[in-house]
Amino acid sequence: MAYMDPATLAYYTENATDVVRRYESVISPVEQYFATAFTPGARVLDVGCGSGRDAARLLKSGYEAYGIEPVAALRRAATAAHPELAGRIGEGGLPLTGDAFGGEFDGILCSAVLMHVPDTELLDAALAIRQLLKPRGRLLLSIPASRGDLLSGDRDTNGRLFSRYSADEISLLLERLGFAPISRWESGDVLGRSGTSWTTLLLERRSGAQQRPIDQIESILNRDRKEATYKLALIRALAEIATQEARCAVWSGVGTVGVPIHRIAERWLLYYWPLLAHQGKIPQSRAEAAGGKPIKFRSALSMLMEPFAQQGAHSGLTAWHLARTSDQLDAISRSRLQVALRSISQTIRSGPVTFSGSGLGAGPVFEYDKNSKLVLMPTELWREFSLLGHWIADAVVVRWAALTQQIAHRQDMDAGDVLPLLLAKPEATRSVQLARTAYLEAGVSLCTWSKRPLKNSFAVDHAIPFALWGNNDLWNLVPADPKVNLSKSDKLPATQLLEESKPRIVASWEVLRNRLPEAFNRQAQALAGDSLANTGPWPDKLFSRFREAVEFTALQRGVERWSANQAAVLSLGDESGSD
Repeated sequence: MAYMDPATLAYYTENATDVVRRYESVISPVEQYFATAFTPGARVLDVGCGSGRDAARLLKSGYEAYGIEPVAALRRAATAAHPELAGRIGEGGLPLTGDAFGGEFDGILCSAVLMHVPDTELLDAALAIRQLLKPRGRLLLSIPASRGDLLSGDRDTNGRLFSRYSADEISLLLERLGFAPISRWESGDVLGRSGTSWTTLLLERRSGAQQRPIDQIESILNRDRKEATYKLALIRALAEIATQEARCAVWSGVGTVGVPIHRIAERWLLYYWPLLAHQGKIPQSRAEAAGGKPIKFRSALSMLMEPFAQQGAHSGLTAWHLARTSDQLDAISRSRLQVALRSISQTIRSGPVTFSGSGLGAGPVFEYDKNSKLVLMPTELWREFSLLGHWIADAVVVRWAALTQQIAHRQDMDAGDVLPLLLAKPEATRSVQLARTAYLEAGVSLCTWSKRPLKNSFAVDHAIPFALWGNNDLWNLVPADPKVNLSKSDKLPATQLLEESKPRIVASWEVLRNRLPEAFNRQAQALAGDSLANTGPWPDKLFSRFREAVEFTALQRGVERWSANQAAVLSLGDESGSD
């Protein structure tokens, strides 16, 4: 991790004189927002202050202004052009801001900086900004809305990195870290570059959780007519994907977000399996309850379940999941799985995606794009799923059980009987044993969290506790000393502990990926948002997504963090012979 992408840093270092000349030749495009963003006399930090133009204007306007800049040549130029900034410009950048004049700022300006931050460091950059701000502090930031000079991927002709973040994506990231949006402005480019425009955002770091409107979701749950349980299944899936697989989302840049329909279908398969496996038929549509047509994918899913029916609870749900995770599904089961997922996807498209929102009077809430195979929704709706997804999912499960009782009144079905089926998941023990066997055979020798030497009786820890996510994916299963595992329990590892444990986490992933490549890649792709390369820096990408998941879960759900100090104390106790 560095102050800045190396090629970008090299450009600004080599061209500092020209950069300063261009910046100082025009009026700051964000100066007009200072009075709206910051209270008079506020202590404001300009992150990536460049030529010092904006910091000098802030100081002249009566603010207690400071700046940090990673390029030494620009720092020198800033104080040369604006002597009043002497002692107010320090070394630093995103994500490595340091304490930046002691932090505790009332406001932060971050103009034309975030686009130079690599994707894998964006979370750290946002956390650094948050750390420097007081509660109720304001953040004024600008990013490109469009650029006409990106000729090769995310680089311009000079080799500078321009990560293609949308304003909606950045705003959501910050909201998930406790910021609330206040204002947004669109503007052209003051340097007159063709095809370039800018979005400026103003946000405030909230001191506590703020309730956000979810009227649209609530209306779908309460007011829409429901001929089947499909709308509830769709809302539940989107809420869980938003909180657990957020990187699957595709941002259009025009006010919509798309979720791959196959990710929704995968979750539906797990939701409906226990319901269809129940000894007494549990209808999931009014037509089915009245003896009419069954739900559209009942036949295909029942065919998939058939070979596993005698292999444990819920017609062998755990046995099927274990066979899939261990890459041991036979050709027939693989084929049946694809048929079931296609049938479920077709049901999603023709049912809840088409008809959700009928009670709103404003037309459908969702759309399906057949070319990209994405379920599309407004960015505002995706924000609600992302910020309140765990609450939404829990509420939907209860309503699903109540709707099933209503639909199945002829079958004398009670919501209390349905609820455990809606909460059923593949048993954690079996998946843990699969990972444990792989670690034993590979000779893994150190506890992930404490570096204690492991014995054959080691535990396998859910890094993100099963109680929080119910997640048995291989990337979430790491080897741990039994005492350490017991101490960590249902806590989330602290940020520092995650960083210190990264080499052992990555080593665990490499073991599991080598042994179970198909399952590991499929599960990791859901977390990462796209496929992992066979070689190269895939561990860094996956680890950054894993860290995001931990940080967001901790902040949104108020989960206790388990620290490196606790792991170290356990290690010292072991070395001294203590029990």
